[in-house]
This record gives sequence, structure tokens and C-alpha cells, in this order.
Amino acid sequence: MHRWLAIRYSLFFILYSLFISTYAQPPKGVFLTDTIEIGKPFQYSLSIRHRTSIDVLFPDTARHFAPFLVRDISIFSTKTDARGSLDSSVYTLVSFETSPTQTLKVPVFLLRTPTDCTLVFSNVDTIRLRERIQTMRPDTLRLSTNTTVVSLRQQMNYPLLMTILMGLCVLAGILFLFFGRTIRTRIRRYQLYRQYLDFQRAFTRLTRGIGPETAHEDAGRAVVIWKKYMEHLERKPYTSLTTREIVESVQDNRLADALKEIDGVIYGSVYSDQTQQSLRILNEVADTAYRRSSVRLEEVNQEVLI
Repeated sequence: MHRWLAIRYSLFFILYSLFISTYAQPPKGVFLTDTIEIGKPFQYSLSIRHRTSIDVLFPDTARHFAPFLVRDISIFSTKTDARGSLDSSVYTLVSFETSPTQTLKVPVFLLRTPTDCTLVFSNVDTIRLRERIQTMRPDTLRLSTNTTVVSLRQQMNYPLLMTILMGLCVLAGILFLFFGRTIRTRIRRYQLYRQYLDFQRAFTRLTRGIGPETAHEDAGRAVVIWKKYMEHLERKPYTSLTTREIVESVQDNRLADALKEIDGVIYGSVYSDQTQQSLRILNEVADTAYRRSSVRLEEVNQEVLI
């Protein structure tokens, strides 16, 4: 039994290694500094070279960078040469951990087809914490006497405090038992609303004063914001999809012409009177997706209550 398990694990490891060596090199993750300080930002570089026939999804900044927090990300365009395609990003991180040494290893997803995904991890890189506070211990300890009477403050009634806290916990548990799902749904819908407002502010700021001189830059940033918002809202990799794949996923007849018009502005600097209308269509598609997600949450909650 143990022998067969060992053989199966060996075959799996060999096949996995052959796949990685055939389609991609292992991801390379490197801290761009040797030491860090608590609360101060620093940078981490992640890159992977792969065959041009596969797509790459970089790690989720909300889950895969613990114990670090991601403050910003710089995404670079894919570079392709005779050795394959190179995708890279630089993340601005912040740490509030007090460990002297901290490590990071992140996953990268290789997509050969929409239904075939392989997870590979980067190398483990280590960074050291720079200590600012140094304690100086004296060589000798001298005890001093003080006979002055010191008035003590009134002590806390800890039994009463614990009783109140336990009562609040029981009350919170009862409320959560009967209204927990409704409360979670309300919280989730509020989070969706806040994310929608943030998207609207950022998208409107870029598209409100767009003109022929800055159209290619502002339109490119607006499309990136739109793709990231749609990706977070519908859990689909919009940032790595082509225009045709996005149109097939959203199924909006207006979206195809709008994206083609904006691609012409971004890559060809071809600004026209239809540019503003195309950007408004993207905003309307995002608005429809937000309202659909909000209604879906409410419907699921109603079905569970029934």
C-alpha cells in the first residue's frame, strides 16, 4: 500500500515538473531591498517567463501576500521574444509584523485553456526587519527606597465587568442566530455599494475631461479600472481576457463596438466623437453588473429565509 502511494506521488511530481519545464519557468519573486521597517512601504518584484500559447494569472493581492499588506501594484506590459513571453509586476508592500526575518512565496496560475489551470509557486525570498528601538541595560542595578505614601486609584470591578461582557456576548449570539444571514447580506450589499462608488469616482475623474491630446492615456487607465472592477464583481479574469472574450462573457451588443472604438483611441490615438459614448457604455455595463450582483445577493437571502 505504502509502496503504491510512493510510486503515485513520484509519477505526479515527475509529470508536474515536466509540465512546468515545458510551458513555463518557475516564477521569480524578489524583495527589492534587504531590510524593512514596520509600517514603511517597500517593493517586491514578481516575474515569470512562459510560452506564448498560455495565459498567466498573478496572485490575488488580498489573500496571497500574508503577512504583508499590498498598498500598490505596477503592472508591466508582456514582453515576447525568442525565449517566450515575460510577464512582471512590482508590488508595494507594508509589514506590521515584528519577526526579525519574514518570508514570502506567492502562487501564479498558468492557463492553457479556460478549463485547464495549473498552480505554480515562486521561490521563497527572505527579508530582515530593521530594529529602531535599542534597549540599554545598565551594568549595575541600584535599589532605592521611598517611604512616601502613595495613594492608589480605585480598582476596577472585574467580576462585574466580566458579567457585562458575557451578557453582551450572549445578546450578540442570539441576534446573530436569528438575523445573522440578513446582517451578512446587508453588510455585503453595503460593501458592493462602496466599491461601486469608488469605481464611479475613479472612472468619472478620468473620462470627464478626456480630449484628443490625452485620450490615449486617460482612456487606457479608464479601461484598466473598468476591467479590475468587473473582475472583482463577477469573479472573471477580465484583465487577462481579449476584447472578443470580454464581449462573449458580458453578452451586450453595444460593448463590442465600444471596446473597438476605445482600442483605436488607446493604440492608434484615433479620437472621435464616439469616444465619450463608448466610455459611457462601459460605465453602463458596470452599473448593470453591480445592480445584478446586488439583486442576486438579496434573492439568495430570501430563498434561505423561506
